[in-house]
Amino acid sequence: MKKIALALALAALAAVSCGAQRITVSDNKSDVAPVESVTAVKSAASAETGKVAFALSLFNASLSGKSLSANVVVSPYSAGMALSMLAEGASGQTKEELTSALNHASFAGDKLKGDKSCQLSSANSIWLRDGFSVLPAYKSLLTGSYSAEINSRDFSSPSTVKEINRWCSDKTNRRIPEIIDEISPEMVMFILNALYFKAPWEYQFDKNSTIKDTFHSPSGDQEVDFMRIKRQFSCAEYEGGRFVILPYKGGAWQMMICLPDEGADIQTLVSSVSSEMFSKAVAGAEYREVALSMPKFKIDNTLILNSVLQSLGVNRAFTPAAEFGNMTQSSVAVDEVKQKCFVEVNEEGAEAAAVTSIGVRLTSVRPEPIPFRMTVDRPFIFSIFNSEADEILFVGKIGTIND
Repeated sequence: MKKIALALALAALAAVSCGAQRITVSDNKSDVAPVESVTAVKSAASAETGKVAFALSLFNASLSGKSLSANVVVSPYSAGMALSMLAEGASGQTKEELTSALNHASFAGDKLKGDKSCQLSSANSIWLRDGFSVLPAYKSLLTGSYSAEINSRDFSSPSTVKEINRWCSDKTNRRIPEIIDEISPEMVMFILNALYFKAPWEYQFDKNSTIKDTFHSPSGDQEVDFMRIKRQFSCAEYEGGRFVILPYKGGAWQMMICLPDEGADIQTLVSSVSSEMFSKAVAGAEYREVALSMPKFKIDNTLILNSVLQSLGVNRAFTPAAEFGNMTQSSVAVDEVKQKCFVEVNEEGAEAAAVTSIGVRLTSVRPEPIPFRMTVDRPFIFSIFNSEADEILFVGKIGTIND
């Protein structure tokens, strides 16, 4: 059986991410149904609400089975973009499972744009083995609605691996230099998304205020650099912890730092949050003086998302029974969904490929004359999202501070 793969490479210093998808293809022919855009398959929920719900469920599933000290970061935006392109070629139960996992959100037509303060870009590409063809309508949909590049190459040539990795590196400002190391004989197609984000803080931390302090990781205490700042930010307490929102320059994007109470279970908190709760938490935050102390941090991880997606109900796409008749006349199935992420946060800002979903119930903050104090000295959650709180680029959990 021939195969197609999907791989996602994500990097974040302010934020970088890139994705590729691999799908398995057999020699069997199938009837071809008219291509129907995922945009036409919508639930009553808005696309924006669907994106946040997908981000939260993807992050929650990605945390499953991870140790308390583990660092985990995913890019719901990059994963959603690649899966949306995949779903455009699906039909029947396969399409139903994909659209349900995406919470009926479509990424077709999305145009992320940066400005003079913020570097932000997303790019899509399709790589086909010479001799393997996709339907003209599917190709037209990807080039039109997703602005995807489509390339046919000799997959047996080492130069093709280098070319795909070079595309990934170029689109992520060299933060993700490699997404594949080889192409197996069964592989016939890659679907990739690359996402890059880099921005300075609206209010930068003073490097002279950075001190050594203790971060209490489940794997043992660590003496690390803590950034400190005291000024007005949006913040709130909730059942199980508290959070603060740090804006990036220009105001279009922001990072939430969520600190669970000591002894609180992060997985339980995340799993309890809905998209409505996330939006209400952001909207209900109070703008007040905050005394914040938090560690500088960096994450670089690779995730195979097959089991994560299966836990979200995507099963048929990975089997020989997968229905991708809107993509090709060959029978295809997903072989692997791979995501690479890089995130770095320091005094100047963030270059990141990660978003944090905040799993909390918001409660009111009592007005106090003293500052809202938040010392992030134990495992925490972070996310990068837009000012409308309906687009999450990255979400992650920090359990250990890496150099």
